[in-house]
Amino acid sequence: MSERQPLAGLRVLITRAAGRADGMAARLRDLGAEPLVHPTIAYAPPEDTEALRAALERLEAGFYEWLMLTSITAVEAVANGLSGRKLGERISLKLGAVGPATAAACEQLLGVQVAGVPERFTGDELASALGDPVGRRVLLPNADIARPALEERLRTAGALVDRVIAYRTVPAPGGAELATTMADGKGWVVTLSSPSTARFLLAQLGPSSSTALQHALIACIGPTTANACRELGLTPTVVAEAYSEEGLLRALVEYVQGVDGGT
Repeated sequence: MSERQPLAGLRVLITRAAGRADGMAARLRDLGAEPLVHPTIAYAPPEDTEALRAALERLEAGFYEWLMLTSITAVEAVANGLSGRKLGERISLKLGAVGPATAAACEQLLGVQVAGVPERFTGDELASALGDPVGRRVLLPNADIARPALEERLRTAGALVDRVIAYRTVPAPGGAELATTMADGKGWVVTLSSPSTARFLLAQLGPSSSTALQHALIACIGPTTANACRELGLTPTVVAEAYSEEGLLRALVEYVQGVDGGT
């Protein structure tokens, strides 16, 4: 292991959706690792597209005071629903984003400067990022399987929340070949960026999951994903303190350096 390539020799499985893994794969190569991009999740339009269409119509008309976005995928769904029309300065709107990557997508795709990003990049924390929500009309477009914590916190604090499904999280195709690849007796690092990536990974591996993951080190983007892994019978070894891709890679590097330093 070198200081410049602290992950040299590691094989790292990236389970993020297609189109979301390129930056992480490049960073892993820079760190000396051999990444394998194998999506376990994918995204699909909501079954009821009318609810989102109507909500975005109200958004453009200035009905909502806050727009809360908890993922890049949610930003893309809103942008697609607006058919490329930028919100910009046309309406008075406070926009909250769950993290810097989502905030950057908001500015690029929606033309809106983000007013609030929580210190910890979770939807739960986003509720307090914009200030006092009492009486505020809030649009919350998110995934069909999104946890209700953000919506509940906003309502409890006095906000008037319209939660609409902007996209569905579905299993990615494939997986049979992955079990064969991973069951070679050599150690893998499996990176998991959400509870869904963990659930769908096990579904893809099927009956071979125990063998395929026998020597794997499980690295999670944060405690929510780590807890989901434990419920699924997986044991997380690395859990990022900063709930971001960069935080996950930093935690992995620190773990590897700690292990090598102790040998």
